[in-house]
Amino acid sequence: MPPPSEEPEENEPAPDCCVVGAGPAGLLAALLLGRRGRRVTVLERRPDPAGAAPAAGGSVIVQPVTLGLLDQVGLLGPASAGAGRLLGAEAYFGGGLAGRYRYEELAGCPVPYALSLRPGALLAGMLAELAELPNVRLVWGAEVEGLGGPPGGPRSLTVRTAAGTKEYRPTYLLAADGRNSVVRELAGIGADVTASGGGYLDAGVPIPPDWDELTRAHFGAHGYLLETRRGEDGLVIVWITDAATAAGVLDGPVEGLVKVWSDVVPRLAPWLAEHITDWDQVRRVQHFSVRAETWTSGNVVLLGDSAHGMHAFAGQGMNTSLQDAVCLAEAVDLALSGQGTQGLDEFERARRPYIEGLQSLQATNTPASADQAAPERERAPEFEVLALGQPEIRPLLARAMANQARSGAGANH
Repeated sequence: MPPPSEEPEENEPAPDCCVVGAGPAGLLAALLLGRRGRRVTVLERRPDPAGAAPAAGGSVIVQPVTLGLLDQVGLLGPASAGAGRLLGAEAYFGGGLAGRYRYEELAGCPVPYALSLRPGALLAGMLAELAELPNVRLVWGAEVEGLGGPPGGPRSLTVRTAAGTKEYRPTYLLAADGRNSVVRELAGIGADVTASGGGYLDAGVPIPPDWDELTRAHFGAHGYLLETRRGEDGLVIVWITDAATAAGVLDGPVEGLVKVWSDVVPRLAPWLAEHITDWDQVRRVQHFSVRAETWTSGNVVLLGDSAHGMHAFAGQGMNTSLQDAVCLAEAVDLALSGQGTQGLDEFERARRPYIEGLQSLQATNTPASADQAAPERERAPEFEVLALGQPEIRPLLARAMANQARSGAGANH
């Protein structure tokens, strides 16, 4: 059962850490800190756990590096409920096969597959684990109304719930409240929030009988077309092109979209024609990129999308956010132990160049017009980096998990 919404008693000590946002990244950070014995309060504006899952009803691709982290903290099993396996990927440039990759062939790959998993299953597993920690409280229906204290200094936060208004004075405040972070804004941390070009369409179909569990990415004059798994029983086709081309297709019958996709992937043509027959089956999605001017200000630490929201291209939003949670929980724990904030600074120095480089790569796949797209090979991410994570961050992840194990946290797993 998920932990109930609880308010601390007035005479209880202040939390070591408040986490604002009960999404996967916020809950993972809370879990790791809680297992270290830290007093943690999670504040979520949604009224109950049922509404806390992002992309409700959808799925996200979680790469082996992230699955390995979930495995080490005992969450891989719960997260796998309703998930679909991916064994590798193929990349096509201009219709020709440019590369074929399998996870099992990568040295150091923690598990030989990626998963298309449902965030709700992952959250349910996290909530079950948090329910076992008496030092972690979850407060649902909590609206952050203000921050006290000087900018760049220790900040308190005022939160309104159905029970009234309360002030929290945490030693650290983790803002995991997403792209439009209230905490980030109240802390005075500037951020550029940029909309993508608007040429993102996707549609789900059943998995074809002969499908071989490989993601396929097609780069060409059409833009970018991806075929990959959606959960355990579906295939999703994602098309990223310029906004004008997408709008032109949307103005006609759905058969026009099916023809564009079938010309790129002829082997799927009969299957797409059979299963995509109405525009109601097609989503047009607007994505946003977030670049915060700093990820730490005083005792406020931005986590995941509040620091660096990303486009869905390359499927790194959930992956980087969960990896961030591991690294930042370690850094905050060290700071709480009196070892300074060097871990927070080290993390941002290592992470920011990679994130901003990935955001720039994503921008080349969401051009305002077709002639703005970069050449095909310049638009393709490195498979090994997606699978195993940013090279510079791997030592930080390994150190964090080793310290977590040594602390005795997760001993039951």
